[in-house]
Amino acid sequence: KIFIESVCTDATLLEENIRTVKVRTPDYKSMDSEVAFNDFNQRRANYASVYESLQDDEGSYLQVFNSKKFVVHNMRGYLPLKVVHFVMNLHTLPRTFYLTRHGQSEYNLLGKIGGDSGLSPNGIEYAKRLAHYAETVIGRVETKDEKTGETTCIKMKPARLWTSTLRRTKETAQFIQKNNSFEAKWDNGDCVDWVQFRPMARRNLDELYAGMCD
Repeated sequence: KIFIESVCTDATLLEENIRTVKVRTPDYKSMDSEVAFNDFNQRRANYASVYESLQDDEGSYLQVFNSKKFVVHNMRGYLPLKVVHFVMNLHTLPRTFYLTRHGQSEYNLLGKIGGDSGLSPNGIEYAKRLAHYAETVIGRVETKDEKTGETTCIKMKPARLWTSTLRRTKETAQFIQKNNSFEAKWDNGDCVDWVQFRPMARRNLDELYAGMCD
């Protein structure tokens, strides 16, 4: 038996999490966001008035404080430590994943399966358009004026770039502008030097074994 306790005393982190996640739950559907925010804060106050924190004599537990500090008590063995590793890498805010196939390859053009061919001219064109989309949509966030709808601020949005180890996928990502650095903020409020679209080729993203055709 393993207990997991999350304690958050950071007011900024709490407000961001409530406004981003909690007020969008079914409980607050069609409710004004400020009313929902205040209601959830009242819920928290009610819970806090009767809540008791974990004690050492209660067995194995993992405590998380403000998504920064982790206390591991009496945790041993393969699976319990896997749970610890998983919890330590959780995100408190949502992430967006963009998936794309590679551009048309030379083997696609010839009707061949498998192999490790490069891109056809159409595939190269797709790669260029993908790079434009990555720069203008995936890698930045725009703030608009609620009344006029005009863009008031454009900021870089942290993004990673993963491909398989195959030539056609790397060539599909070749025009995406990489390695620009800027300061980004983690979910817990820590600031880090972020390398935008830092490429990483992963073998487990390769195509399934194509037998004789490979």
